[in-house]
Amino acid sequence: MIVFNLSCSDCDFFFEGWFENTKDYNKQINQGLVSCPSCNSIQIKKGLMAPNVAKKSNSKTSKINKAIASNVKKLKKIIEKDFDYVGDKFTEEAKKIKFGETKERAIYGEASIEQTKELMDNDIDVIPLPFSTKKTN
Repeated sequence: MIVFNLSCSDCDFFFEGWFENTKDYNKQINQGLVSCPSCNSIQIKKGLMAPNVAKKSNSKTSKINKAIASNVKKLKKIIEKDFDYVGDKFTEEAKKIKFGETKERAIYGEASIEQTKELMDNDIDVIPLPFSTKKTN
């Protein structure tokens, strides 16, 4: 069984679809059997997905997991050092940078799904981070 993150091209609704395999997904899409739960459209596309890594007790899997965790920690350290944290003002700051109202710089913070869609509609690139960005200090 495989789970795909799907989205509706008509109403931008995001949902999951469970399929036997990729071939089964393609077959159902081509036959118009997959529809949006929100608007019933069959204009469905696959979204970005992370691989589902099965947990095993062998050392190879353990090494991979440790390497991934290490890389995420390194990424977090770089972002916290070199990027400006703007918190829940992320959307406003990204727009100001895009439209030249403030100096261009790397920023990070929080944005809702609706705010993220709005930024993407304005051709502002947004990348979700694999860690929490909320500052507690």
